[in-house]
Amino acid sequence: MPELNHLTQDQLGTFDEVGYLVFEGLFEADYNQRLKDDVDLMMADRARGEKKMIMGYDELGALTSEPLVVDRVADLMGGKKFAHHHIHARWQGEGERGVAWHHDYVQIPQTNRSHLMVHVFMYLDGLNGKIGDLLVMPGTHKKVMDRDAFRQFEYEDLPGSVTVDDLAPGSIIIVHSAVQHARRPKPGGQSFRRYFIDTSYCQDGILWASYPNIEEINKVAMSKGFDRDGKVAFLYDTSQFYDRLEYRERLAEANEGSLVLRL
Repeated sequence: MPELNHLTQDQLGTFDEVGYLVFEGLFEADYNQRLKDDVDLMMADRARGEKKMIMGYDELGALTSEPLVVDRVADLMGGKKFAHHHIHARWQGEGERGVAWHHDYVQIPQTNRSHLMVHVFMYLDGLNGKIGDLLVMPGTHKKVMDRDAFRQFEYEDLPGSVTVDDLAPGSIIIVHSAVQHARRPKPGGQSFRRYFIDTSYCQDGILWASYPNIEEINKVAMSKGFDRDGKVAFLYDTSQFYDRLEYRERLAEANEGSLVLRL
């Protein structure tokens, strides 16, 4: 029933206002377990020193075009096409460090929010308050700031911030990539793995900074059929990206005074 994958007007309004949406227990148990198995396989490979491309793992790669996720993202994109930016996956255990306040909107330099980028945070075993709480600062996607503008506060609660520490297995949170968020370290995790995946998508209309191997990643996605018989081939369109490393160096050389005078 594809209609169940789409967002209501209330949800669209909430996302516009606070910058994120929570979907509790979205993934059914069988699918959720297959994703966990792939994460386990990937972690075992990395423990042996074999760092393989995540897109090469069948379940994780196919997740980048999973309709349960992509249909919701499409609604947020307002009818415009969009491209897949990346997928990260791992599990966290006892003693895991935190991640200080930051946002993930990729723009060099940070100057506007004209086009939408979203991250989809996936918690395959949910959250239970014992390891890695998610902290979110609603509304910060409406302000233009550097990624590390709040970093000095590390993992502290801030006025207006929200702590997410109780989620059912298979839950996802779709976040505007410019929303400030953090992962608070907790002493637990002895008998609980925090399975975490994030995927990210960028609205068409501008070029986005990417990883250097985006073309190779997209070729793998297409060869493995993650475009779903061409229906979502636009997700793997390398032409939507530029190599951020090259242009970061060029910006460093040109970044003097008011950049507007160079237009």
